[in-house]
Amino acid sequence: MTRWLFLLFLGVAAVAAGIYAYLGGFRTPKVTLITTSQPIYLAGRYFQGRADSKEFGPLFRQAQQLQESGQLRGDLGNVYYNDPEAAGDTVKAFVGLIVADTTTQTLPSGYRYSTFNGGQRVVRARVEASYMVAPDRLYSGIKHFAEAQKIKLGKVYVERFPAQGPVEVLALVK
Repeated sequence: MTRWLFLLFLGVAAVAAGIYAYLGGFRTPKVTLITTSQPIYLAGRYFQGRADSKEFGPLFRQAQQLQESGQLRGDLGNVYYNDPEAAGDTVKAFVGLIVADTTTQTLPSGYRYSTFNGGQRVVRARVEASYMVAPDRLYSGIKHFAEAQKIKLGKVYVERFPAQGPVEVLALVK
């Protein structure tokens, strides 16, 4: 009986590892120091509060629904204005879609534009992975890169989750 449980456990672990690999969980992000060339425009909503609050999660789902319905065109994305790990799980974020410009689309009720200015030095991390596993890989890559290069990071992070192509996080350099 113990042998069958052990084999069952190994089978479940192998399936889980396969799914994790398929999602890109074992891929290493490419991390570089760059200067943004153009501004990044976001259409979305501002949120300030606890990350586990009932209001925070629906912001992501609403942005995804607007994208899927075609009401807004762009990549899922957001800007964090603080590091939630360092701030005791309090989040200051702008959640929505990264759009090409601020003139061609009508915003849904409650949405507004926010801009991440061009010409800023950032550490950029990219990886071909699902949005479910990518953020942990990207943030740890950015932090290791910053430590190795002795770069001080600001508290602003931009996340971009395109439908196709690499997922990326930009971390502002102080």
